Amino acid sequence: MENGAMLDRLIVHSSTSGPLAVAFTGISSARAEDTIAPFDLATGTLPTLEQLFFFSPVINGMIAALSVISLALFLWYLLTINRQTMVPSELVDEVQKLVVRGKHEAAADLCRANRRIFVASIIQRCLDNAGKGHSVILDMIDAEGSRRADIIWNRISYLSDVSNVAPMLGLLGTVLGMIKAFFLLQGQTASVNAMGLSRGVGQAMSTTMFGIAVGIIALIFYSIIKARATLALAEAEDAVHTITDHIKRNDQ
Repeated sequence: MENGAMLDRLIVHSSTSGPLAVAFTGISSARAEDTIAPFDLATGTLPTLEQLFFFSPVINGMIAALSVISLALFLWYLLTINRQTMVPSELVDEVQKLVVRGKHEAAADLCRANRRIFVASIIQRCLDNAGKGHSVILDMIDAEGSRRADIIWNRISYLSDVSNVAPMLGLLGTVLGMIKAFFLLQGQTASVNAMGLSRGVGQAMSTTMFGIAVGIIALIFYSIIKARATLALAEAEDAVHTITDHIKRNDQ
């Protein structure tokens, strides 16, 4: 209490001496800024993730939405893009048995009934054109396989898009925060200006941190799904060529 009263008397007493008054006013303003700051700049205490998020809630909210989308896509692709769903061994074995017996029509009907399965539509295309030359059938396999594979790659590319967009949103938040920090600090004293600028830069960088973090996670998700898709497509190609060889033997 006594120290506070003494400081007030010094400020009032020095009101006629400009430099001293400005110095004490700057110290008082800086202490007031420290009081309302979300974290203590003097001691170097780091803010919590919640405080960092609310520095820029709009941009960080968009980044958080992208993180939820990437997680949902990753889980969905784990369930739908794999060997069991794209090249089920039960279906391939059953079709192969029918083809070996020469029952091409029955095998085509089985594939038609399971057309949503990746490998089924390709095998069906082969069986519907079983009477044509082997080279023609191979060209049809390449065309149909490429068409269906492009659909798979386009689906998983959404994860790659998230890994690119999230850091860009973070950079946008940083630029907006820097602009705000520079323009709001115009006309203030040097001590308050430096402190406010450091606070503004720290707040602006939070969006970049969240954006990069989500981008890295989405890129990891994309790499995992890409590897699974590549393996499943290789299994499908092998199964289709095996059945095509059986069709060629039956025609000889």
